Amino acid sequence: MALKDLLLSSLPQYCEKMPSGKTICFRPMLVSEEKALMLAKSSGDQLNILKTLESILLSCCTDLKKNDIKKLKLIDFEYLFLQLRAKSIGETEGFSIICPETKEQVNLRIDLLKDCKVIEQQVNNKIKIAENLIIVMQEPTTEVLFKAPDYEQNEESFYKFIANCLKQVQTVVEIKDCKEVSETELLDFVKTLTTQQLQKVLQYFDNIPRLEITKEYTTTDKVQRKLTIKGFFNHINFFFEHISIDIFYKQQFQLKYYHNYSIEELNGMIPWERTVHVEQVKNQLEEKRKIHILQNGE
Repeated sequence: MALKDLLLSSLPQYCEKMPSGKTICFRPMLVSEEKALMLAKSSGDQLNILKTLESILLSCCTDLKKNDIKKLKLIDFEYLFLQLRAKSIGETEGFSIICPETKEQVNLRIDLLKDCKVIEQQVNNKIKIAENLIIVMQEPTTEVLFKAPDYEQNEESFYKFIANCLKQVQTVVEIKDCKEVSETELLDFVKTLTTQQLQKVLQYFDNIPRLEITKEYTTTDKVQRKLTIKGFFNHINFFFEHISIDIFYKQQFQLKYYHNYSIEELNGMIPWERTVHVEQVKNQLEEKRKIHILQNGE
């Protein structure tokens, strides 16, 4: 067995039940994989972020193949990322936000395991958009997100996202399976929906199961307010801010050249493990500084 394989086989394994009921087993990501995701995030390209995370999941989840990841419901994909983040970097994360009401800075600490909730409501995937016309929807999958990663920011991607969630179009005389229709035709169909018809479709997406992270806080005016985080890329933005890419490289350099860690050793660590080593080095330097002050009377 290769040395890298020996290292990977020694990592802890976790099995978590996804919101859909599927159980997925995975190992924590390594520092090298953490770096790859940080670089992808810093590029600002959402498709690049998705492809990088897909590659990491293929490495961390030995039972998942590429097609399995593409078929994951979007809520499972989000949940798996948050679980991977919690087991690799830490279950809690501190933030400073500016309250939109009072404009003051508020410090929050979010627990990914306790504060993350699955919101489920009654939802009907059959939507009557005309007297003799019903469309049948299906929950978005990771594959849909790959096809339209900018759906919240770009109108064309928004229509493509909806088109790829169409399952059937039913009329009085026939049922047309959308798998048999080209994406271009589906896209044209969505674009011709009236505002009222489109609103019915959007209501479906509002009601499907979703992940929400909610944290209550109290501002100086004694009013209790609430922060809600939802949406895959918002989860990426909030829970991958634990370290900037600049600080990451500076710490790698310092650990290698001043404290004799090899790059291979650092890249093979779990991110939370690396944080422990950084803290130990900081504590050691602080102790040396105190001893120096006592000995020299400075």
